[in-house]
Amino acid sequence: MCEKQISRIILLLLLIFATTHSVALEIEHDAVFVRVIDTGAGLATVTLMPGDHYMVYDAGHWNAEDLVMERIREIIPSGATIDLLITSHNDSDHLGAVDEILQEYRVTRVIRTGQVRDTNTYRDADSAITRASTEQGTLDISLDKFDFPDGATYRFGDAYITKVTGFHEAPSTWDLISVAEKNNANSIVIRLFFKGKSILFTGDAVGRHSGQENDVPLATEKFMIENSPVITIDSDVLIAPHHGADNASSSDFIKEVSPTWVIFSAGHDFGHPRKSTAERFLNQGVVIHRIFRTDLGDDETGSEGQKEWKHNSISGHVDKKGDDDVDILIRPSGEIIVEYRNN
Repeated sequence: MCEKQISRIILLLLLIFATTHSVALEIEHDAVFVRVIDTGAGLATVTLMPGDHYMVYDAGHWNAEDLVMERIREIIPSGATIDLLITSHNDSDHLGAVDEILQEYRVTRVIRTGQVRDTNTYRDADSAITRASTEQGTLDISLDKFDFPDGATYRFGDAYITKVTGFHEAPSTWDLISVAEKNNANSIVIRLFFKGKSILFTGDAVGRHSGQENDVPLATEKFMIENSPVITIDSDVLIAPHHGADNASSSDFIKEVSPTWVIFSAGHDFGHPRKSTAERFLNQGVVIHRIFRTDLGDDETGSEGQKEWKHNSISGHVDKKGDDDVDILIRPSGEIIVEYRNN
């Protein structure tokens, strides 16, 4: 057996140990509990707040609806009411289970950009929201019609959810050079605050142009940095923008957030998270064992795959969705624990 094969086996054993021997976090009903669901190349999160209040921020990839619903049911009992359903923007990898959520639960409020997209996933989500608004009284806070200012805050027990930014469409004055950037830069960003600790949910917020040599922040991240004296983005946990793509997580943004823990919601696609992005976090002092990813061991190939962060990757490994959820627990004492879910 060659040295390369031995190294691969060792990495595989370490990965198996890390994902099967971590202590699964228990749900505590006087605490804040967040699960970042491994939906593949997308984003879905589910949150429990004190007093059995619930939030879903983004609903995962269009081909992982069943998985997302399974994870949501583990935290939100059937028949419960979801206080907030927030879709950061209208990419299909963030909307997958919206219609299923609205069929199974009563949702008090939906917050969304209202930007129209020409996809079946968007149309299904939009129809489900409209139907819930008509039949169940769900408040549809769509930014094309509803004045929902930055800084607006909901309180659930001792937990606070604040809208940091978000637009119906990205401002025309922003330096955006592609349709993809424009469709991502309007992402609704929120900050959860509980007992002196905080989590920043960023959707696909844009902060750079991919591959740019300078690191001057732009678009969504520049806007948040400039407004941070009024609406802080300083947070203990950062669910990193755009799955760890190079067109987000500028150095100045990382410095302003100053996270202790970082989570990349990534899958086996698009070369996420990027090596360049991970290095910016490391250079800003985030320690490597506090950077989590929902594609543990992934090893993509091709031109995009070669840009992927290869820390602890396993040669030839194609990471499957659903096996690398990340859980966050904030206790009333202010203690934070971030762990991979014990699958």
